[in-house]
Amino acid sequence: MKPLMRRGLANFYYLRRPLFRFSLLLLVAAGLVVVGGLCFHDYYRHQQMSYSEAFYTTYCLIFMEHIYEYPEHWLLRLFYWGLPPLGLAVILDGIVQFSYHLLRRDENSKEWMQAMAKTYNDHVILCGLGRVGFRILEELQHLGEHVIVLEKNADSTNIPYARKRGIPLFVGSGREEGILEELNLAAAKSIILATDDDLANLEMALDARKLNPDVRIVMRMFDQDLASKIREAFGIDLVFSTSAVAAPLFATASTDRSITNSFYVDGKLLVVAEVDVADNSTLVGRDIRTLRRKHDIYVITCKRAGRSDFYPEGDLKLAVADRITIQTEPAMLKQIHRWNGGEIVQ
Repeated sequence: MKPLMRRGLANFYYLRRPLFRFSLLLLVAAGLVVVGGLCFHDYYRHQQMSYSEAFYTTYCLIFMEHIYEYPEHWLLRLFYWGLPPLGLAVILDGIVQFSYHLLRRDENSKEWMQAMAKTYNDHVILCGLGRVGFRILEELQHLGEHVIVLEKNADSTNIPYARKRGIPLFVGSGREEGILEELNLAAAKSIILATDDDLANLEMALDARKLNPDVRIVMRMFDQDLASKIREAFGIDLVFSTSAVAAPLFATASTDRSITNSFYVDGKLLVVAEVDVADNSTLVGRDIRTLRRKHDIYVITCKRAGRSDFYPEGDLKLAVADRITIQTEPAMLKQIHRWNGGEIVQ
């Protein structure tokens, strides 16, 4: 949905409450017009009115227009005196309500955030905007995802970042009743629970699963053993321990300066490393396809003459001074370093 269209729809949701209040006053005024019209039809003595004339007469009284002579019946005199101030009150109330909501609208208010959230569909809900949550939000922005944020700390230094980019941000706790509905969980495709409170994350995960059985839940936990058990017991899609995710990188990066990332896949440790092809390297002339098929070395990028080639073709042959980013196992990376030092590639 385009931003202009989203804001227009949000304005509609935002104005529904004053519109509802105003509609109640309009219904009261309409009821008085009907009752007054019936009374004028039956009790007005100066001339006989049709129903349409009687209703129109009452309608004009709301706007302080007297189109017929002053009535003799006491009930009609009540309408003569009572309808004009009532009409004025309806008009002024409508002007005040709508002008207040439109002209003095606070786009950081909870009401506006609720209106904006209703316009989102297939979005990501991010709970927690601390150091981890902030990085997650940055990555989601780079991926082009629509995000709604919940942060319990109103003084968080990361809140201005989200508001500056027009991201709906709610200040409150995930344990508040009805907060997930306000985040439009029913229409979300996933929810990321990244607060530093394991219990709060678990409670929100269970509530989210109850409200939307199809939503994808990604949860942060400090205890990796507990995280694995929770994932299996409660059907959580992914449960991450920040320390467990970071540990392989710290360990492998400390042993090899070429490593830029590492992670486990089905229990197997994989590393991502940057290697500069040396002058005496036996990798020179080797094509990428052979490295992949024979040695399980996957070349992600090849930088040559200042130009980076992502996912290069298999027939590309390595040359001196190429910088390649590869994914492989730690033992194979050691072998690559030996080949890069001149050892013959088998």
